[in-house]
Amino acid sequence: MPDFMNTMFEFSEDYVSFIKNLQANEINSENGYIELFPLDELKEINNDYETEKFVPNYIAIGTNGGGVGIFINRENNSIYSIPFIGMQESDAILLAKSFSEFLYKFENGELEIY
Repeated sequence: MPDFMNTMFEFSEDYVSFIKNLQANEINSENGYIELFPLDELKEINNDYETEKFVPNYIAIGTNGGGVGIFINRENNSIYSIPFIGMQESDAILLAKSFSEFLYKFENGELEIY
């Protein structure tokens, strides 16, 4: 996997495989909508949101379209939600311990992102 920002980070295989095969960047379920950012735009998007400054242990990979970001934790590859406005690590909410679990929960209506 490529170097991400200033720190080497290995995205999980399930995440990379899913994103590479995603036709549209949107996923819908009975609990809402998420947009997952394309891999080739992650660096620019994270620079724009200043994630390195505000939540250095996380990488933004998507949004719920309502001001909440979806993040991968750099240390354990778990998936979290963090509001983009007032972004701080103390506001991180664990959504799933893996990307596959995150997708399963979201697609089956077991997960709300707020």
